[in-house]
Formats: sequence, structure tokens, C-alpha cells
Amino acid sequence: GRPFIMLKWARSADGFLDRHPRGERGVQRISSAVTDVRVHQWRSMVQAIMVGSRTVINDDPLLTVRHVHGPTPIRVVLDREGLTPDASNVFNAEAHSMLFTSIPRPELAVEQFVLPMDEDPLGPILAQLHQRAIRSLMVEGGGELLRHFLERGLWDEARVITGTARFDAGTPAPTMSSQPIDDLQSDGDRIDLYVNTSAPVHALGQPDRAWSW
Repeated sequence: GRPFIMLKWARSADGFLDRHPRGERGVQRISSAVTDVRVHQWRSMVQAIMVGSRTVINDDPLLTVRHVHGPTPIRVVLDREGLTPDASNVFNAEAHSMLFTSIPRPELAVEQFVLPMDEDPLGPILAQLHQRAIRSLMVEGGGELLRHFLERGLWDEARVITGTARFDAGTPAPTMSSQPIDDLQSDGDRIDLYVNTSAPVHALGQPDRAWSW
């Protein structure tokens, strides 16, 4: 009743998702250009990609496939309080977007789903994606959204990129309670692969075989 879920995040060498304080809106680089190409390959392999409102506010990501040839996934944005700016990249016309919110945004020309403010949104979101025949979802953050998926066990695979940059202060990256089943070096970065062994075998196949490195 839910898609195959792959979590992905990049952390600095000292364990942060971003640096504080922020001087401007935009993505703070952690991984190398070679690793960025890998990430875009992963994006092209899934049907949907999800972020929370804080990531949209801070990073203003496009969430499209640009560094490789391949389809861009549907962009899924969780913003229950309607905090994301109207001009955010995830609301542009470069790809289809689904906005899950408790506050309808008629000014935005994107598909919208209204969620009760006092209910856990993950269940309804995953059910809606499954109903739409979306069978694979990549969750790119931010930290709070990733932790919700981890705490509820709603994941099949996690890919954690550790770069060489040090931030000294910022948003702490999630920590994993298990050891990675594999890792690789990517132009100075390390990518750790985790598999949720307590998750049921998914229709796409065994979790450790469902994704190409």
C-alpha cells in the first residue's frame, strides 16, 4: 500500500545537513560534481521525489534531472502551513508537482491535496501516491522529514553521502541505528548504503537489489 521508499541525504564531514547561519537562499554544496551526477541518476530511476517546506524555503531546489539523460520524477512537496514562497523552483513548469498542505494555495498552478492539520501526513501522502500508481519515491529532506520516515520505519533503502566540507554548526544529519551494507568512494565523497531489513519484501524486488549504484 505504499511506494518503495529510498531516503537520501548529504552530510558534511562533521555531520551537518547545512551550515548555520545562512546568508542567502540556495543549495549549500556538500558533495562533488561526480556525486551530483550519481544523484541525478538516482532521481531518473524513481517516479517521485519528496521534500519538506524547510528544504524549499532554505535551498529552493529544482528537483529535476539535469546532469544525465532521463525522466524527471514528479515533485512532491509537504508544506502544511503554506510557508513556501510562491516563486519557489518546485512550483515552476519544468516538472509536475504535487503539493500536500493544510492551507490551499489557489495562486499556485500545481496539483494540491488538503491534509488535516492535526493528523500525521505521511500515511495519506503515501496512500495517495500508491493510488496514483507511483511505486517508487525518493525522499531528499530536510532533516525533520527524513527523521519522520526513519522513526516510523517507512523506508526500504537509504543512501547517505558524506562530503569533505566541514560546517562547524548547522542542522544535524539523521543518524542510523544500523551499519551500512555497502559503501563506495565517489571523487572524495563516501556513499553508504543502508537497507531496512524489517521492511517487507517489496514488489520491486529485494531491497538490496532494487537500486543500481
